[in-house]
Amino acid sequence: MIFTYNKSNKEICLNEETNFKSNGLLERQDLEKWIEENPDILGEELLIITTEYNKFDKTDERLDLLAIDREGNLVIIELKKDDSGKNVELQAIKYAAYCSTLTFSQLIEEHRKYLLKKGMQNNPDIIRQKIKDFVSYEFEELNDKPRIILVSREYRPEVTASILWLRKFGININCVKLTPYNLDDKIIFESTIIIPLPEAEEYLIKAEQKENVEHTMTVSQEEYIKFYKELIKKLQTKLQISFADPLPKAYYQIPTGISGVHFEWGFHGRPRSNFGVELHFEKGNRDFNQKMLTSIEKLKDEIEKLTGEKVIFNPKWSGTYARLYLQKNEGSMTEELKIWAIEKMAILYNLLQPEIEKLN
Repeated sequence: MIFTYNKSNKEICLNEETNFKSNGLLERQDLEKWIEENPDILGEELLIITTEYNKFDKTDERLDLLAIDREGNLVIIELKKDDSGKNVELQAIKYAAYCSTLTFSQLIEEHRKYLLKKGMQNNPDIIRQKIKDFVSYEFEELNDKPRIILVSREYRPEVTASILWLRKFGININCVKLTPYNLDDKIIFESTIIIPLPEAEEYLIKAEQKENVEHTMTVSQEEYIKFYKELIKKLQTKLQISFADPLPKAYYQIPTGISGVHFEWGFHGRPRSNFGVELHFEKGNRDFNQKMLTSIEKLKDEIEKLTGEKVIFNPKWSGTYARLYLQKNEGSMTEELKIWAIEKMAILYNLLQPEIEKLN
């Protein structure tokens, strides 16, 4: 439910829920356009690669939106206006299968054509760098497991049951519910992620990843797991908390107990050139993230005194998120870096975790 508050008479009014069809709103002309221009409607940062993609062999089917996320995963976005229908997840899985063979070069070409139609800068080299800059960590090629995001006002039980079951087998499907409301002569709408529930997302994702350990890893991915396992083992002697097994990624997150807020170790740069000991605020709410970071900023002098390092505050990191970090200009997994990473994380965690708990 959505309520509005009238400051003049101090009354609260319940806004009536409506639907897209009765307001003449269409999937392609309206919903697709909104998300194309404002992909953060879906609760995360996405780079739209193209719309109405139909370059599939031996079929004329087309997906609504093709995007890439901050981790370099392809994202299939399928829209349904008021009702998901009975087979939307199967339709999206087909599109994901079709796109699973796309290469980075093909992705660049599709984005070039998309920008050309819009009369925008479409130089392939600039596009390549644009995508690499958007992706948070090292990125050279696409994997063969695209993600799926479904969007609808309502989801049928048979659809949500199927999606929850498919997620157990490593098929990454999110469901976003768009609910429109009448507000005087306007239509407002609420965007809600219903699968996975944000509060349970961290647990669900870890559980699903644990069930899918058969994923084939590259040499660098194996190096990351070995590196972070060693850091965790040594940090456990300093912090009496539990740690999850590391994933084959350039970063490792340490929960704070608050969804969307975590400490993090991470390599950055292409090629890898520096390493950070960090605290991230990654809620979907920009104001919340910036407010939390501002509250921590009062400890800047103390952090720098205890760590002996310059602390960098970034309130507008990646648009919506915020973070603070200590940085070492080292991209190799040296013994010196390991000692530095463990020492600085222990100091940062012991100092800031109690403050975070107070702010929650």
